Amino acid sequence: MVLWVQDLGRRRRKYRKRQLLRPQPRLPTVFECPHCGARAISVEIKKKERNERGEVKAIIRCGNCGLYAEMWVPEIFQPVDVYSKFLDAYLEGRIEVKFLKKAEERTISLEELGAEETGFETGEGGAESEEAY
Repeated sequence: MVLWVQDLGRRRRKYRKRQLLRPQPRLPTVFECPHCGARAISVEIKKKERNERGEVKAIIRCGNCGLYAEMWVPEIFQPVDVYSKFLDAYLEGRIEVKFLKKAEERTISLEELGAEETGFETGEGGAESEEAY
């Protein structure tokens, strides 16, 4: 009978399986708009604004189509809870929504800006001088 020297007088090691650490699932912060279908709804909860029942104000906005709504929700609500309550109310027609128009973006040249400030518009001669350059 052969005994191995390394096994004599030692305690046996306990092998543990390593636990894989999975990241905690995060709640979404940007949601899908029920009006235009874009993933552009943001929910803002204003904890400082309260009504007489102790609820806080939540503002729902779409960055794509300009949909805007305000709701009163319990203080413990997270943005995902507010969105689900808003979606239910929107689909049932129980909430009043507004569509805020975006400011028109346009590019203005420096000459046009100067003409607007002085009140004069450049005529055809100004256009010809630009083409000469």
